[in-house]
Amino acid sequence: MKTILPTRRIMSLKEKVCFPSENKQGACPGVLTGDTGKSSQGLVVLQEWWGMNEVIVNEAADISERGNLVTLVPDLYRGKVATDHETAGHYMSDLDWPGAVQDICGAAKYLKERGKCM
Repeated sequence: MKTILPTRRIMSLKEKVCFPSENKQGACPGVLTGDTGKSSQGLVVLQEWWGMNEVIVNEAADISERGNLVTLVPDLYRGKVATDHETAGHYMSDLDWPGAVQDICGAAKYLKERGKCM
């Protein structure tokens, strides 16, 4: 007999944003999830080596909904998303790590400036 588990429908709001970063590439794109008017807590959710794909955005939305907080996923690859291990490995090894840290700091500052404490 097959057991069917209920799936959780993610209802969290998702909004594409662009926030300031000291990265030499400039402002960083990202996705903000959750109700910014109802929560005073924020969390930066980092992508896996694949990039900012639908899976990580949905995970952030799920965290947002379950934790009653706002999440922000910075797009550290600036729009590139890997679909295979080889490409993901290249993206990861080519990542400007100091720039990525600046993007993450920019994401935290963006949330903080909007009244979201971490």
